[in-house]
Order: sequence, then C-alpha cells, then structure tokens
Amino acid sequence: MLTPVASAGSAVGLYEKISLSEQDLGLNGAAVDPLGEWAIVFGADSYLELVKTSDPDDRVELIWNGGEDLTYGDFHPGGQTALIVGSDGQVLRYAREDHSVTDAGGDLEFNQIRLTAVAWNSGGSWAYVGGSDGWLWRMRAAADGGAEVHLIQGRGESDITGIDCHPSVMACVVTSLVDGIGVIDRDHTLYWLGGTGYPWSDVVCPSTETADCVAVSSDRNIARVTLNADVASTSDVRLVQVTGAEGYFTGISRQSNDRSLIYVAPFGLIEHDLSLNSSFPWLENSDVVEYDTGVSGSRIVATWGTDRDSGWILTDRGELVQYHPPYSNAIGGVLEVWILIAIPAVTLLVLLSFALSLSPGLQQRFTLRFGTVEEKRAARREARRKKGR
Repeated sequence: MLTPVASAGSAVGLYEKISLSEQDLGLNGAAVDPLGEWAIVFGADSYLELVKTSDPDDRVELIWNGGEDLTYGDFHPGGQTALIVGSDGQVLRYAREDHSVTDAGGDLEFNQIRLTAVAWNSGGSWAYVGGSDGWLWRMRAAADGGAEVHLIQGRGESDITGIDCHPSVMACVVTSLVDGIGVIDRDHTLYWLGGTGYPWSDVVCPSTETADCVAVSSDRNIARVTLNADVASTSDVRLVQVTGAEGYFTGISRQSNDRSLIYVAPFGLIEHDLSLNSSFPWLENSDVVEYDTGVSGSRIVATWGTDRDSGWILTDRGELVQYHPPYSNAIGGVLEVWILIAIPAVTLLVLLSFALSLSPGLQQRFTLRFGTVEEKRAARREARRKKGR
C-alpha cells in the first residue's frame, strides 16, 4: 500500500513566468524528448510549438495548417521524430531534422474518431494509439509513405485517457475512463488488469530501474502497476486512495529518476516517489494564489524537470511557470554548515587562549612555532634572559 499524503505545505516555490501568447491557447499537454532537452507543446486549433526545456524563451514555431484539437503526443525513443494525435482521427508526425510537421496517415483507419493517447513501445517499432469509446490501434509508417494500422482486440467501451510504455520492459500500460487499467504485451495483446470503475486520468512509467508504472484517477486514487515482462497478463495492480489531499488528480508526468509529479485541480502538485512507495505535498494551491491569482485559476497540462527538484509547469492558457525549492532553504543550508564549523572552531580558540594564559612555557613554545619573525626573536631574547639569571 502507498502511504497517503500527510501534512500540507509547499516544498517548492514559483518563480519566473513566461507566456507563450497573449491569448488563451487552450493547450492540452506537451511531449518531452528522451533526453529531456526539448518539448512539443500542443493544443486547440492545431497549436504546435517546440520549447527548450531549460529555457522556454528559446522556441521554434511548428507550422501545421489545420484546425484539429491536438490532445496527446509522444517522442520516438530515438528522439528524432514524434507523433501528435487529436480530433477527427488526426495523427501528425514531427521531424527534428527540419522541424517539419506532416500528416502521418491512417486517417481512414481511425474513422475520424477523437484520438486521446499515443505512445511508442520501448523498441520504437510500433506506436499505440487510443481514442474515445475505448478504441485502440497499433501503427507504424508504411513503405508507401502512409501508415500501417491494426486494431487491437479486447478493447473496453470508455475513452482511453493515457498510454505509456515502460522504457526497459516490452510492455505498455493503458488507462481508461471506466474500464480500468490494461497492459499491452510484446505480441500486441491487451489484458485488463483491474481498477474497473475508477475514472483514471493518465499513466507514467518513470524509471528503468523497476518494472513499475503509476496511474492516477480524478478521484484521488493512485495505482502502482508492477509489470511481469514474461507474462504480461499476470502483472499486478495495487490501488490506494490518497487522504489528506483535496481536489482532483488530472494527470501525471516524470520529474527525476523514479519520482513523478501528480497534477491537482485546483492548481497544485503532489510528488510520488516509487522507491519510497509514498506521496508528498509539493505545491499547495494557497501558495499559488499568493503567487498569481491568474495562474491559480488555470489548469496544469504538463510539467518537466530540469533538475531533481526544479523544472517548469505548463498551463492550459499557455503560461510556463518555473518551480524550484525556495531560496531561503538553500541559504539556510549554507548558514547551517558554517555554524557547524564555526562553533567548534571558536570553542577551540577560547580553550587554547585560556591554556596559553596559564602556562608561560606553553605560550613561548606556541610563539616560537606559529608567531611572526619579530615575535619569535622577542621570545628567544626572553628565553636567553631567563637563562642568564
């Protein structure tokens, strides 16, 4: 069982804010490349932009003359291309080489269904695409420039809300609005594992170190999915409802190593640590309100880390907000180190001064060893004078 969130209080503060536009962009998310260097931001009216994760002021406009609502994206494991899906069965392909965006094909196979999720498997040979009403496919580029698309059997009836493929295990986890959590094995077979009836929002497989993925539901449930690489159908799902937290869990993304960030509405973040099997409050809504009431009224659609506890938050309106631990924590830590060094040092100097005042002989030896040239000469003259008596 996971340890529920306990006491409130923000572990990070909000700092720089960057707006991608003066208008509300209606963004739905971002796809971050495997190296964590660039992110494709996407949303309503086919909005697309490439953003440098460490410096969001460094951006590249991506051109696509469409009006679809783009909902989900994922980079190929090689990092040179990405797929972005959306309404009306739209699948777009981004190429890193020339920053081009093209139709990835497969429009007929997807029957103008609203596509809601996409993820490449760990080998990059197939991408899995999910849509409304439980539709699931696998696709890849065809020799004729179009797409090879195959329907996955055994789908549910509710919208697919998220897909993520484990980086080292050949299996992908699927979340749905009502049908629960499923796993797709290396043979593209879908197995439903459990969690039926919960409104799952999204899933992430954050680490290569363990065969685990984490899913969240809007009603504050967290599922730990432990994958069985040999027999995917026997993978394990363990659920717990988080207590001590308010709001709705709307999504989840990687932070660093096996740590993830859960998006909360109203605007907030919860850290989930796989190694500790626990969740912790990270960013409280009250602190966001104090930072900027406009930001606090928006919705988190993506986050990405730039360091262990630092990164950027992307809102649906198109604002990027930097987060990292408060400066006071860092200053306090430095001061604490100096205090730990200074107190023993001062104590030692006081004791040494006291000992020297009580022992002229010790004081003379100390001067001869550590004193200045003049002090040493004076000490030698005093020693000869005492001998001459």
